Amino acid sequence: MESMSRPSPAALPDFHALFDATPSPYLVLAADFSIVSVNQAYLQATGTSREDILGRNMFQVFPDNPEDPAASGVGNLRASLLRVLRNKKADTMAIQKYDIPVSGPDGIRFEEHYWSPTNTPVLDSAGEVVNIIHRVEDVTDFVRARDRSASLESRIDDQALEIEMANRRLREANDDLEKRVAARTEAQRRTEEDLRESGKRFRLMADSIPQIVWIVDDSGRAVYFNKQWSAYTGVNLDTILPEEVSGNFVHPGDHAITMQAWELAQRGGQVFSIEHRIRSASGEYRWFLVRAEPYRDPNSGKISLWFGTSTDVHDRKLAEAALKRSEERYRSLFESIDEGFCIIKMLFDEDGHPFDYRFCETNPSFEQQTGLLDAVGKTMRELAPENEAHWYEIYGRVAMTGESIRFESEAKALRRWYDVFASRIDEESGPKVALLFKDITNQKRLTETLRRSEHAAIEAARQADAERHRLDAVLQAAPVGIVVSDADGAILLVNAAHKHIWGAQHPYAKNTDQFREWKGWWADHSERHDRPLKAREWATARILAGEENPRDTVTIESFETPPVRRTVLITGAPVKDGQGKIAGAVVAQMDISDRIRAEDALRQADRRKDEFLAMLAHELRNPLAPIAAAADLLGLCRLDEARLRQTSDIIARQVRHMTELIDDLLDVSRVTRGLVKLSKAKLDAKRILSDAVEQVRPLIEARRHRLAVHTPPDTAFVLGDVKRLVQAIANLLNNAAKYTPEGGDIVLSMEVDGSHIKIVVSDNGVGMTQELQSRAFELFAQATRTSDRSQGGLGIGLALVRSLVELHGGSITVHSDGIGKGSRFVVCLPHLDESAASLDDNPGTVALQSPGKSLKVMVVDDNVDAARMLAMFIEALGHQVLVEHHPRRAIERSRIETPDICLLDIGLPDMDGNELARRLRSQPETAQAILIAVTGYGQEQDRDAALNAGFDHHFAKPVDNAKLTVLLAGVNKK
Repeated sequence: MESMSRPSPAALPDFHALFDATPSPYLVLAADFSIVSVNQAYLQATGTSREDILGRNMFQVFPDNPEDPAASGVGNLRASLLRVLRNKKADTMAIQKYDIPVSGPDGIRFEEHYWSPTNTPVLDSAGEVVNIIHRVEDVTDFVRARDRSASLESRIDDQALEIEMANRRLREANDDLEKRVAARTEAQRRTEEDLRESGKRFRLMADSIPQIVWIVDDSGRAVYFNKQWSAYTGVNLDTILPEEVSGNFVHPGDHAITMQAWELAQRGGQVFSIEHRIRSASGEYRWFLVRAEPYRDPNSGKISLWFGTSTDVHDRKLAEAALKRSEERYRSLFESIDEGFCIIKMLFDEDGHPFDYRFCETNPSFEQQTGLLDAVGKTMRELAPENEAHWYEIYGRVAMTGESIRFESEAKALRRWYDVFASRIDEESGPKVALLFKDITNQKRLTETLRRSEHAAIEAARQADAERHRLDAVLQAAPVGIVVSDADGAILLVNAAHKHIWGAQHPYAKNTDQFREWKGWWADHSERHDRPLKAREWATARILAGEENPRDTVTIESFETPPVRRTVLITGAPVKDGQGKIAGAVVAQMDISDRIRAEDALRQADRRKDEFLAMLAHELRNPLAPIAAAADLLGLCRLDEARLRQTSDIIARQVRHMTELIDDLLDVSRVTRGLVKLSKAKLDAKRILSDAVEQVRPLIEARRHRLAVHTPPDTAFVLGDVKRLVQAIANLLNNAAKYTPEGGDIVLSMEVDGSHIKIVVSDNGVGMTQELQSRAFELFAQATRTSDRSQGGLGIGLALVRSLVELHGGSITVHSDGIGKGSRFVVCLPHLDESAASLDDNPGTVALQSPGKSLKVMVVDDNVDAARMLAMFIEALGHQVLVEHHPRRAIERSRIETPDICLLDIGLPDMDGNELARRLRSQPETAQAILIAVTGYGQEQDRDAALNAGFDHHFAKPVDNAKLTVLLAGVNKK
C-alpha cells in the first residue's frame, strides 16, 4: 500500500460517506461494547436512529426477547466479542436468532430476525484492540426460505440456498448503496485536518472489512484499494486503469463483459455491477460480485469518484449451479413419476373448519390418476361438488398440525380408491399440503374378489384352527409333561410342563437311539433301583416296540444349568393309524418329587417319633428302677438311720431327674406354642454364666472334665429373663458334659462384639456329622443311638435353647469338624446399653424357717398314696394334718375343722380342684384360709386358671418340699 501514489488532500475520499454508503450493516463498538459509530444500512436493518443508540451499551439497545425463554442471542454475541478482545482476531458467528425491539402503537414488541454476524478487531499501533467492527447480514428471509425449502426438497443443499438468499440481499443492499452514495453530506465541508483524521480512522476501518474495498476516479484510475485486495491477489496496486486491472486479474473469459459493463456505467452514470472471476495469489480464480456507485461533486454534479466493493461469492455460485442441477433433477423426477402429485391450499371457514382446497400445482400423471382436467387454480368442489367431507378434514388436519399421514380411502365422487401420502409445506403465503397418490381401484376390486372367493376356505380353516388352539391350550395347561413322538421316536411336540421338568434347552431326539442323551435312573425300589436307563428302556422306545401302557418311576436329571434331579412318574400309550399300525407315541410325565420327599419326610418323622417314644420310655424307666428298689428296701423295716437316709436321697434324686424330664417336655410345649411369658430385667451376663456353671458343676466334676471360663473384665448387660437364660446356657453346658468323654475339656467364653454379646460353649467331645448339624435344633433331633451311649436325653434340649434365645432377640449356631472333633455352640444376645435401668444384683432369698406354732392343714387328693405321703411330710414339720380323698367330704369336714391351709389336687373326681377352691372361698369357715393348688397340670394357663379360681399358691407335682416348708413357715409367722 505504501507504493501507491498519494492523492492530493482534496482528492482524499470522504470516509464518513464511504462508511455510511457501504451496503452491508456495520456497527463500531468500543472495548466496553458501547456503540461509537453506525452506518445507515445498520440503522435501516434494525429500525433505529443514531441519536437513540450512539454512546449506549450494545446489549442495552438490543436485549434478548423477554417473551422467548430460549433466546440466546445476547449470550452468543457477548461470547464472540470477548473472544475478539482475547484473541485479537476476527470471529465469524453462526446464524443467530436475535429478535429486534420495535416501537408500535401498543408499545415495544419484538420482531423475529436471523443474522449472520462477523466481529473484527481494530488494533492501535501498540497492537491493542481499540474498537470492534460488528458487521451483520439480515438473513431472516434466507432462514425462512431454507426452512420452506427443506420441507419440499430435502436433498437440496442448504448452503446453496443460503448463498442464493445472501446474494439477493447483497444486491438489494447495493441498490440501496446506489441511492446513498448519490447523496452529498455536510461532512465535505469539514476541515482538511478533520478529513485526514477521518481518513486515517476509516482507512483502518476499511482494512478491517473482509470485503475488497476500492475507489477510482472519474476515468477509472485507481485511487485506493484496501489491504484485502493485496491479501487476495498478492499485489499492491499503483495508479492503474480499469482495462489494466481487468486484463491482469480478471479471468480472460470475463474480461470483455467486464469492460462493457464499466463503459456502460460510465456513460450513463449508473451503478457498475457485475459478477466475474478474479485470480488469487495462488493462481486460483474465484467468483466475485463487483459493485460501484458514482460519487458526484456537490457543486458541479459531475462524477468525481467511484466507491466500489468486491465480495467473494464463489461458494454461492457453486451452490447456485448445484441448486440448478438439483432443481432440474427434481423437475425431471416430478414430471416422470407415474404417481399423481399435486400441491393444494386449504380453504377454511370463519370457524376454522376446512371446507375445500385449491390446486396450486400438478404433475402430468395427475389427470390420468384423477380424471380431473385443468385443475390448477380451481377448487375441488368446483371440479367434484360431491367430494366427501372426510377428504377436507384429513388434509385440513395435516395443514394445521404439520403431521404427515399415509392412508387408503375411497373417493366415491371420482369412483376410485387411492393410496395417499399427505404432508405439509410451509410457505410465506401460508401452509400448503403436498399430495402423492396412486389409483388402487383395480387392486381393491381384485382384493375384494379374492376375499369373497377365499372367505369359505378361511372360515373352515378358522374353525379347524380354533379347534387346534383349544386342544393346544389344553395340552399346554396340563399339569403333567406331555411329549408326542413319531414312529421313529423323533419328538414332534412337547408342552410347557415337559419343558419345566426337563429344562427349556432339552434336545429334540430324531430317533430312539438318541434317547441316550437323556439321563435317568430307575426309582421303583425294585432290583434295578438306581440303575441308569438305557436308550431302549425309555417309555417312548418301549411303546414304539409294541409295549402297551408302560408305567415307570424314574429319577431324571434335567438339562438346566445347573442340572436338577426330579422323580417322575412316566406313563404312555401308542398312536395308531387307520390300519392299527403304530404311528407314534404319547408319553405323560408327572413330577412326583414333592410327594417322594414328603413320603421320605413322613417316614423320617415316624422313625424319629418311634425313637423319641423309645427314648422317653427308657428315660422314665431308668429312675423308676432305683425308686422301686428303694421302696422295697423300706418295706423290710430293718434299716438303720444311715441306710434310711441313703435310701431317701436315692428316691429324691431320681424324682428330681424325672421332674426335669417332664419340665423339659412342658417347656418345649409352652415355647413352641408361644405361651412362655418372660420376666425381663437388666442382667449381668457374667452372672448368667456363673449361675449356669453352678447348676452343671456336679455333672462336670462327676465326669472329671476340665472347665475353663473366660469373661471380659467389664460388666456386660442384657435384657432378659434370668431363669430362662441360665436354663439355656446350662443346657449347652450339660450337653457338652454328657457328650464329652471323661477327662475332656469344656470352654465357656463371653465377649462383647459391638451391639451383641457372644457366648461360646465348646468341647473336644464326640462332635457331629454335617447332617446332624443341619437339624441339631429341631425337636427330638439326636445322633444315631448305639448301645454303648448312656448319656440319655430326649433330643429336645437344643430345640428349647434355640427357642429361648430367639425369644430374647438372639440367635444360636453350631459347628463341628466331624465325628470325634468336638462341637462349638455360639449364642448371640443383644447388648443392653449401660444407661438402662439399674440392675438388682441381690435378689431376695427365702431362708428356711424353723416351725413355730402348729397349723391345721387339710390335704385333698384322690390319689391315696400321694395324699398320705404329703400328710406325713407336713406332720413331720409339726403341723396337724386332715386328709380327704373326695371334694364333697372335704367341704363338709372343712366346716367343722376350719383348717388354716388347704392343699387341693386339681384333678379330683366329681368336682375339680378349681371349683372346690371357689366353694371353700364362698363359705365363711374357710373364706380366709390359704388355698394351695397341688397339680400335675403345670403349664402357664393352668397356673392362671388356679389363681383366678381363688388359690393363693400353685405347686406342680411332685411338690418341691423345700418351697412348701418355706411357705408353711412364712404362714406360721403371721
